[in-house]
Amino acid sequence: MTDQQPSSRPNLRQALELAGSHFVNLVEIGILKAFIDFGVFDKLPESDDESSSITVAELAARVPNCDEATLERMANFLVAAGILASPSPGRVAHTPSSRAYCTGQVPAGFIVHVYNFLLRPVACWSTFFERQGGRLAAPVDSHHNPLGLATGHPDRDLYGILDAEPELAKLFNAAMQGSAGIYSLDGVYDFGWMRDLLGLDDGPVIVDVGGSSGGALVDILRANAFVPPVRCAVLDLPQALEGDGTGTGAAATTAGTPGVQLVSGSMFASPLPAPVGGALVYHLRRVLNDFPDGAVVQALTAIRAACRPDGTSRVLIVEELLHPNRSKFSVAQDIFVMNFGGKRRSADMFGALADRAGFRVNAVLEDEATDFGVVELVTV
Repeated sequence: MTDQQPSSRPNLRQALELAGSHFVNLVEIGILKAFIDFGVFDKLPESDDESSSITVAELAARVPNCDEATLERMANFLVAAGILASPSPGRVAHTPSSRAYCTGQVPAGFIVHVYNFLLRPVACWSTFFERQGGRLAAPVDSHHNPLGLATGHPDRDLYGILDAEPELAKLFNAAMQGSAGIYSLDGVYDFGWMRDLLGLDDGPVIVDVGGSSGGALVDILRANAFVPPVRCAVLDLPQALEGDGTGTGAAATTAGTPGVQLVSGSMFASPLPAPVGGALVYHLRRVLNDFPDGAVVQALTAIRAACRPDGTSRVLIVEELLHPNRSKFSVAQDIFVMNFGGKRRSADMFGALADRAGFRVNAVLEDEATDFGVVELVTV
């Protein structure tokens, strides 16, 4: 029969393999999260020799509140995935991959972060879209988002959710601090332009807006010794400045940089608190991408009102810039922050929002090794 249609089985097989890869990835993340939570990787022999193994029964005895049969089922998957080694049946051992998930390692923190702030809210997308009137639409109001549904706080923005969930806040802050070094402005942005302006008055020089721990400001001051710390400030909500009691607050972080002011306030409130008015630089690092467009314009408008009337003030937006044609990871992060009402933006997208608030883009500087960049705004 010459007009037979080609069999669809190969295409079906390919489709099933593709769907199966997604299924396997989800299972892997779930097991990694469970093993990290219970410290399973920490209980494996530390020797670099892969022949140094342990029986599953011995491992289960080392892990508090652990059912051996369940541990074995999960370990079998990690062995099949190549994350754990199994020199002989019933025995498991570390690999270079599994060591990355021991307590305190950045990949371990990343898995926990992804689980809490991506997988949990993604599971609530259907409910969220239903509440949007059945529309496939991202949050337009930061107080109504999938993460809020996932955590039982449907009317809170990201920071309100973190206030209500102290343990989640600790994990979030740890993830932010673990990646903070990626966003250093040293060698990326030159603050030298302000040298000649410092002696003209005694007004604020640098205000770290939404600076939380103040770590970004401390980094800037260390790299620019000519900037007087007493003329710099961290502006954030009281609970952010105080931290969670584990040394994460601005008071603890800036203790080694005497003179830095800690100013309580919101970047959405206009006017901004008097101590931060008329600064040369308003610095926003990893802040604006946490909010939808309307909130970003509101914040920039409040900052615009605080800028110097002579046009010398500059705003530095430090974020991972969206590059849809360059980085799949960059676009994935856009979906990640969408879960709590945020949005990854390109330099052009920031420019459009800045225009609505009375600014224009003066420069865009990007770190060649990452997707993070600095969008410098000046007043118009």
